[in-house]
Amino acid sequence: MRGSAPEAATAPPVAAEARAPAELERELRALRAELESLRQGQGRLTRQVESAAVPAPVAAAPAGTEAPPTGARSAEEERAAAEEARKERLMELDARLEAAVQTEARDTTWAGPTEDKLSGAFHAPELVGSHLTRVDCRTKLCVLEVEHDTPEARAELLMSLQRSAGIRGAQAVIRPAGDGTRLASRVYLSRPGERLPMKSHP
Repeated sequence: MRGSAPEAATAPPVAAEARAPAELERELRALRAELESLRQGQGRLTRQVESAAVPAPVAAAPAGTEAPPTGARSAEEERAAAEEARKERLMELDARLEAAVQTEARDTTWAGPTEDKLSGAFHAPELVGSHLTRVDCRTKLCVLEVEHDTPEARAELLMSLQRSAGIRGAQAVIRPAGDGTRLASRVYLSRPGERLPMKSHP
């Protein structure tokens, strides 16, 4: 009987190299740090994509307000300045006319008959709705104070007065008068051929 060869002894599996617990802990921390870094990078990329896709919201104006168009504010300021300048010119005009009435001497040969003619003109049908309360003539001009029943009567006063009084070649200016409680006007009327002192002298 042939003797059988003894079977080769099988080598035991090589065991994995044992690692120290401290080394495993360091590796675990490194992996965790890398994972956190990857998460942060992914978050940044996500925010960049979202910001590129969605436009930034525009702040809405409060309800009931509209942004003024370009140049609107300067145009409004220009209109206000022009209106203020116009008021100042009218105040200067009123002051010059009133000063002339107060300082001018009275020419009785012209003033008396002219006052009668102007008073009589307010009885004409054209001047119905306007009532003469005072007339004062000097040498080159007259001042009349008139009350009106309607704005239309005031608007037609000068044309109707010149037509009814038969005044030709005279200058006339109508200005608001009174304290605002009634519709009244002050009329400055020049002597025919004369000019109202409407410009300041140098």
